[in-house]
Amino acid sequence: MHPFLFEIYGLSASSYGFFMILGVVAAWFLVSFLAGKDDKIVSIAFAVCVCGAFVGAFLFRPITRLPELIIHWEEFQGASIGVVMGYLFGEIVFYGGLIGAGISLAVFCRITCVSLPRIADLFAPAVAIAHAFGRVGCFLAGCCYGVPVQPSHPLAVRFPDTVIGGAPSGEPLLAVQLIEAVCLLVITAILVFVYKKTAPTGGANGGGATTGAKPKSYAGITVCVYGILYSAVRFILEFYRGDMIRGVYGPFSTSQYVSIVIFCLSVFLLVKIITLNRRATVH
Repeated sequence: MHPFLFEIYGLSASSYGFFMILGVVAAWFLVSFLAGKDDKIVSIAFAVCVCGAFVGAFLFRPITRLPELIIHWEEFQGASIGVVMGYLFGEIVFYGGLIGAGISLAVFCRITCVSLPRIADLFAPAVAIAHAFGRVGCFLAGCCYGVPVQPSHPLAVRFPDTVIGGAPSGEPLLAVQLIEAVCLLVITAILVFVYKKTAPTGGANGGGATTGAKPKSYAGITVCVYGILYSAVRFILEFYRGDMIRGVYGPFSTSQYVSIVIFCLSVFLLVKIITLNRRATVH
């Protein structure tokens, strides 16, 4: 694992940040490919989503940790400001980024009168591929690491003491980050296929989004499939995570509770979309 890839004028470039940038670039290329044309609205929406994702990713942990901090304040009374801030802002959270991007996109679509389901469908495969790159960055940085396994395990990895993500050095751990990255690439391929089958020929915005050749009720299918597939994968893989910093409450982690909500909501919306589409076809 290499937490730093290169050094320029004495400044080290983080592999985690580098792969996050690669993920954003890959996401944009995929959006451009699926959109099929130079679309200014899509470009602006993409930039809005990226900004919202970063804000949400940084704010999710303090929002979920603040109630615990208030309830157990006596445990933090003697701690320094740095310790408290580290407890609240110690990491960025993918689900927080996803929620932040979703809220930002919803507000943007509301203001610009763009079809939210259509553009969400367009962005869903891009989110998956960007996340895949991000998980590779996690692996190189030594964060989001897996549970201890036997040294002979084919997916065992030992992190050096130079990693910045908190993984215990020298101990064989499951390379759960790479497992998730592979799953995300598979999900990306599935989403591209679904989007190609359901997207209108007119694109994701403007007239194409609302008056395309395909029935309007097709809108939202791709993003629902993403919600179902990723939440299921994330729920399962959380059992193989070894980093307790992500928060574990009762039998599940914070991300597993979020996964349950996203899975149920995605299934409900998908069933609703399919039902409406069948009714439209009949009538």
